Amino acid sequence: MKVRSLDVGGTHDVSGQNDRNSGENRQRTIVLTGFMATGKSTIGRQLAARLRYGFVDTDLLIEERFGAIPEIFENQGEAAFRAIERDLAIELAPLPALVIATGGGMLVDGSVAEVFNSAGSLIVSLVADVETIYKRVGGEHAGKRRPMLDVERPKERIAELVAERTPAYAKFPQVRTDTQSSTQIVDEIVGLM
Repeated sequence: MKVRSLDVGGTHDVSGQNDRNSGENRQRTIVLTGFMATGKSTIGRQLAARLRYGFVDTDLLIEERFGAIPEIFENQGEAAFRAIERDLAIELAPLPALVIATGGGMLVDGSVAEVFNSAGSLIVSLVADVETIYKRVGGEHAGKRRPMLDVERPKERIAELVAERTPAYAKFPQVRTDTQSSTQIVDEIVGLM
């Protein structure tokens, strides 16, 4: 089976790999979760390059298959978007030697987390403070690219959502992305393996 490796180019061939649960010649998949703009895609690409793994950004894959995420939210609603994420987790979880950067809400759903846990993936939560996230998403213009922040006060909405999602993210090892370099972050994640 081959999965298109977004952002790395080419394909990631997993046809010669043993069954995921066998533990033989197995390269453990790493799933990066955390709130939007905590660095999942950026760190994910660097981590994949370091490990020589394939890289998949679930938001990019969803957009490739279904169209722009803001349009999915607008036309089909958040529940439809979350269902797409669940299906994608089921598709990706059995594949070895991947770094998967998830959307910010994907692993808030306990059933999605269980899909990856059952497959033996290492799930790591990237965290940053509200001010850093606010700056990274474009400040007061955040709603243009981030449907969840298309509100009058995006910084307050970020704080609310971070507080809401923190219990879900706290179930996984935490790595701060606002106090260290990308090299240090990748080193810390590799150390968790």
